[in-house]
Amino acid sequence: MPTVEKVAPDVYRLGAGPGVSAFLVLAEAPVLVDTGLSGWGPSVRRQIARLGIRPDWIVLTHGDPDHIGNVGFLREAMGAQVCAAAGERPSLTHRLWPATPLLRRAVFWALTGPRRPPVVDRWLGPRETVAGLEVVATPGHTPGHIALRWGSTLIAGDAFVSGARPRESPRLLTMDRALSRRSIEGLAGLEVDLAVSAHGEPMRDASRKLRELVASWR
Repeated sequence: MPTVEKVAPDVYRLGAGPGVSAFLVLAEAPVLVDTGLSGWGPSVRRQIARLGIRPDWIVLTHGDPDHIGNVGFLREAMGAQVCAAAGERPSLTHRLWPATPLLRRAVFWALTGPRRPPVVDRWLGPRETVAGLEVVATPGHTPGHIALRWGSTLIAGDAFVSGARPRESPRLLTMDRALSRRSIEGLAGLEVDLAVSAHGEPMRDASRKLRELVASWR
């Protein structure tokens, strides 16, 4: 059974698929950020239940299958409301953008197969908040990708891969690399200590490390 990891006093990392993490943030109300790969919903729910917490909100960083795979199950099981960025409407309501690269389309279908669009209760714009979490627009990996800031912690989704040294998300799975880099530059300007992402390890001294990544492109 996946182990729940406390990465900050009010942030927990949950196993949500092979190499995939979701995050539970004890903000002004409990918020689940992303839901993992399809089929992992019961596991994610059990991990949250072991903490004795019932999230009020589910926030999706973007519409990729390893982030939305259990949104319907968890919305119903926990009675949570679902939020997503308005810029992700094409993916979440019509499956894919017309310009989606072939590899990305193939990976999407391989991971999900046919699916119904998830129910989204609230569409978010930049700098809105959900239970005190600030929405940070980070387009590039997908057109409407968002990260979330809670105090000195950044939940980055797939904006970058966190770790001892941050790195960009794989180029072939990033829809607009130039835009993605501009988003990372913006994140580097935030004063955050801890950054976590869906496919990396928790990263301390995050702002400095992101600035170093940006500097390496010049």
